[in-house]
Amino acid sequence: MARPRIIVTAILLFVLCFSLYGFFGRGRPSQQALQALIEYGSPYSIPGVKSSHNHEDAVKSATFNTNEKALISRKPRYAITSSVQTASFTAMALMLGYSIQKHNDLKAMDAELVLLIREDEEDGVTAENRTRLEKAGWKIRVAEELTFDGVDNSAIRSHHRHNLNKLHLWTWTEYERILFIDADVVCHGSLEELWQMPGDFAAAPDVWWDVITDNKFNSGVIVFRPSVETFHDMIVKVSDPAYHQPNDADQAFLNAYYRFRYFGLPYKYNFNLIMYQYHRAEWDMLWEEAVLIHFTVRKPRSNPVDHCHEGCNEWEVIEWYGQYFREMRAHYGWDNELPDYQ
Repeated sequence: MARPRIIVTAILLFVLCFSLYGFFGRGRPSQQALQALIEYGSPYSIPGVKSSHNHEDAVKSATFNTNEKALISRKPRYAITSSVQTASFTAMALMLGYSIQKHNDLKAMDAELVLLIREDEEDGVTAENRTRLEKAGWKIRVAEELTFDGVDNSAIRSHHRHNLNKLHLWTWTEYERILFIDADVVCHGSLEELWQMPGDFAAAPDVWWDVITDNKFNSGVIVFRPSVETFHDMIVKVSDPAYHQPNDADQAFLNAYYRFRYFGLPYKYNFNLIMYQYHRAEWDMLWEEAVLIHFTVRKPRSNPVDHCHEGCNEWEVIEWYGQYFREMRAHYGWDNELPDYQ
């Protein structure tokens, strides 16, 4: 009986040695094996038995080449960003983050959600707001208020006063491209195509009550290549009265800065609510293909007094937002924490 046992033992030792050679024999693990280490721990762990080395120890003990280290440490290629400079926009940013992830696979897209916030005791983002924003998928980055020589921020309209802080995004050069979306926007489709836009800056045309195609763009949705050099150049030019008047915000400045050298996005990527009332035929024609709906002329509100009910100019679209918001609220279990927004 001893001989069969010896044979079985020899076979098991051979299989084990072959497996260990496959993993370590070439001096470093394959990317597939490395990913298995990262996500699941050692492939040789035994179910029900706690290993003396966790998967982080296994990763640290392996010999990596540069590409394999990058597999762990590198950030996604792209950032989908927004900005909350006052607490009143927090709920809309929650809605934006939820809607983006509902219609887009960020991991497959190699992108992440990053939110630029301003912390201020008076009207900035609170700790409670920040916790909710992170639960909704946003990675939070805090930035100090930008100041500019010769520019009086208090002279800028109150609802645009902090918008120039958006220029911080040009310093985020760890990303190849950045998509910025205003918090009062809802996503209703795929954003994949936007990463393929040519040039260094892209935006959709603005719309007004009497002009359906402005020769200037709306800065509520922009795609650009970050650049520290561009950022420093912008800081200088914001202080130049030829570029920036004291009561102007980011949109006027960016239109001057990128004049004649931006790529025009189609309407569907900045579907302006003003079209609903003043250009209804075009709104109805394009609604089915709209990807980013921008609530410009009327913001969803939590106060019932301000609700846009049947009879107000944009009530159907506002009601659509309200239904979408309730879906988001239920998804995160916030039914008893957040009021209706519509």
